[in-house]
Amino acid sequence: MYSQVYMGRTDIKNNLTEAEVEELLSNQELEVIQFSAPLEPYTFQLLNDLFFKERDDVELRVYGFYDSRCDLSFLSALPNVTRFTVDCIREVDHLDAITHLDKLKALHIGIYHLDNLDILTRVPATLESMMLEQTQSKKPDLAVLERFSGLKKLYIEGHTKNIDVIGKLHQLEDVTLKSVTTNDVEFLAPLQKLWSLDIKLGGIQNFSAIEGMDSIKYLELWQIRGLKDLSFISTLTGLQYLFLQSHRNVESLPALNGLTKLRKVHLDLMKGLKDISSLGQAPSLAEFTHWSAMNMKMEDYTALLSNPSVQRVRATFDSAKRNNEFEAMVEHYGKTSEVLWREFPYE
Repeated sequence: MYSQVYMGRTDIKNNLTEAEVEELLSNQELEVIQFSAPLEPYTFQLLNDLFFKERDDVELRVYGFYDSRCDLSFLSALPNVTRFTVDCIREVDHLDAITHLDKLKALHIGIYHLDNLDILTRVPATLESMMLEQTQSKKPDLAVLERFSGLKKLYIEGHTKNIDVIGKLHQLEDVTLKSVTTNDVEFLAPLQKLWSLDIKLGGIQNFSAIEGMDSIKYLELWQIRGLKDLSFISTLTGLQYLFLQSHRNVESLPALNGLTKLRKVHLDLMKGLKDISSLGQAPSLAEFTHWSAMNMKMEDYTALLSNPSVQRVRATFDSAKRNNEFEAMVEHYGKTSEVLWREFPYE
């Protein structure tokens, strides 16, 4: 038995029948199959032989087990799995069972009581995507990542030991650093293929190493402790989408007139922000959204709304009255509040 959590994600509630596995196989929208309680071996056999043999695009996720240890020995029955996540887990048994997944392309490890990353010495070096969540211990050593020379996507949460190894992974295209504090980001400078960069939490202040990196198309900066100076953004001439959230010390947006490819800007909960006038000089800006803009005044958006390239503008304030006032202002300038892109089209 299974249920759909939401579009693309299915949760196995009990053991599956062959007919149910066939149903899942026919679901072309399916991206993740997950479960949070032990299943019978026959279910794993069906999933391996009928489903994962055909669908290497779907991730298998095991999560939960909050009051018990999660036994991963079931993985020995799933050699056809190519994308595996062990998530929201405190402790596991038989972690080495991951080594049975010799077709693995993507691995996500979220085990809080994990003291080392030795398991990564035994999984396929051909991994393309890896996520390493925060652990209680500070011992995990990122040096092992050097063996994954073909890695394209990397998510690191809380780990900094030998983080410079990231600079040796020259195929990286997408990097997320969460709760990471380093003196600088020099380890990102060698990544010529890097186009998506997310920095969440932590306290990184010095971004000079990525100045002029024209490969970066998407930049997300989220609640970085103490961050005030965003001037480095003005040098990212390949930037197409900028996302800024929860930076109380940022008072003004950087110059955007040189970012000729920038088409979308999203701001959220920028409590200290006072000056967004540079949006008026962004030559290709098409869409702007600003959530929780309680500190802003209507006139602060005049330069933005006067920008002829801008098509869509949407902002939310602290009252329905202010929301309505802004919507009227947007309409007055001939802009729309309707979404332009459900999924942003990078060029």
